[in-house]
Amino acid sequence: MTSRPPVHSGRAARDRGGRVQGRKDQRFGTAEAAGPVRTCVGCRGRDTDSRLLRIVHDPETAALSPDPRRRAVGRGAWVHREPQCITTALDRKAFTRALRIAGNVSQDALTEVLEALRLGHDITRRPLGSAGGAQEKERTRHDEHTVKLQR
Repeated sequence: MTSRPPVHSGRAARDRGGRVQGRKDQRFGTAEAAGPVRTCVGCRGRDTDSRLLRIVHDPETAALSPDPRRRAVGRGAWVHREPQCITTALDRKAFTRALRIAGNVSQDALTEVLEALRLGHDITRRPLGSAGGAQEKERTRHDEHTVKLQR
């Protein structure tokens, strides 16, 4: 007589500590991602927010503009920093749909970002402030400490 694998009722198998066993994320290989995961409005692919560019709408000027610091108020749309994703999103009018904008908007700022990316200038990264180097070193030291704790 052959033995059949146990039938589960849709629940994940858990170890004695109550942790889920064998859970794998399709994109990153583990269940722990490095930050929030967002969807690109151009290619509809999912990625961490640090790898995507946030686009916001300024109602005073009726223009779309990049938000590399990810701190502007209001609704934001996320797109990869690749010309293909930005072009696809502009062609599909995905920004106006994701930002819930009625009417026409100026896409001049996004066109400038697209041209800069094509020329190889990445102006979409978060700028470092005057203390940016020290903050970056502190963040790296903190991340190394966190990795050591996880081992």
